[in-house]
Amino acid sequence: MRILHTYCLNFNLGDYALGYGVKKALRELLPVDLIAETNIQGQIFDPYYIDIINRNYDLLIIGGGGIIHGAHWPQGWFWLIEQELIRNIRIPFVVFAAGYNYFKEEGGIPERGIRHLRETHKYAKLFTVRNDGSYGRLKSQTGIDAKVIADPGFWVGRNQSFARPAHLNNDYIIVQLADDKPNYRFGNEEKRSQFVQGMREAVRELSQKLHVVFAPHVLDDIALSREVAQGIANVSIWNFSEFAFDHVERTFGYYEHASCVLAMRGHGQIVPMSFGVPAISLENHHKHKGLMEEIGLPNLNIDVADPMLTERVLHLVKMSIEDREKIDSHLKNRLNLLWQECKTIVTHAF
Repeated sequence: MRILHTYCLNFNLGDYALGYGVKKALRELLPVDLIAETNIQGQIFDPYYIDIINRNYDLLIIGGGGIIHGAHWPQGWFWLIEQELIRNIRIPFVVFAAGYNYFKEEGGIPERGIRHLRETHKYAKLFTVRNDGSYGRLKSQTGIDAKVIADPGFWVGRNQSFARPAHLNNDYIIVQLADDKPNYRFGNEEKRSQFVQGMREAVRELSQKLHVVFAPHVLDDIALSREVAQGIANVSIWNFSEFAFDHVERTFGYYEHASCVLAMRGHGQIVPMSFGVPAISLENHHKHKGLMEEIGLPNLNIDVADPMLTERVLHLVKMSIEDREKIDSHLKNRLNLLWQECKTIVTHAF
């Protein structure tokens, strides 16, 4: 089977990790001959390109990731294809674990996006959304009754291990912060400043016993990581260029061998959990709380605007490390169930 995978190749380490998980799952579930890829945020599916797809591939995979987003995009979400051309794709196509990524303040999917998504659902061989509450948000606006499967990032650690970073000899934790779209993530500059101060106090305390690794996933995250880390001993920040983007596998060893992870981005939470590592969600989008509820760890979620941020971070890090074996067992059991659900849905479709 010759597969074309279109997803977000747009300078976010988490999206590249997701792509890794998608391909890993497809190779286990389907008779794959090759998997080619293209950037859903750059490739226009015009008649010429659709003809190439029809002649050269047996299956088109769209997503996953937060591709249901972007009111300013031509179609109201990331797939760059005119609505009337969707029916011209003659090979089967699958929307794979798509995420609804609109922030609450953005007002939801525009009308043209609703029409386009309905048309996509009409012709798709399979239309699935990821397990972070995207199902309810999408259905309430479009009526689409999608199937729910695990985010493919959960398959990064499936039956696989990566080397521990050689320079980290002692226990460490990862802090993954996000600073693109700060007004949506924090609300305003004052709340952002309060978050920075709260995190600085937490990191200063944590770094007394553990090395703290800051893990920016996009270029915009670096400045916030530096702002929180400034002047604190026993911390380090990823050299972003060494991990982006063809070297994304280097990040996996960091996540696998961490004592726990604090993360503001979905894949900063998902990738460590794929290895059974406790991940504490720093909620700044409704998908973060939804994800932790779906995975059965709702107590490991902190709103970035929580007035007790420092105290809650310190408490949950301590609890996560103490309960590491229990959390690891819970995650592995949960991921085994999620894999069986994914396997059933995909294999029944084909």
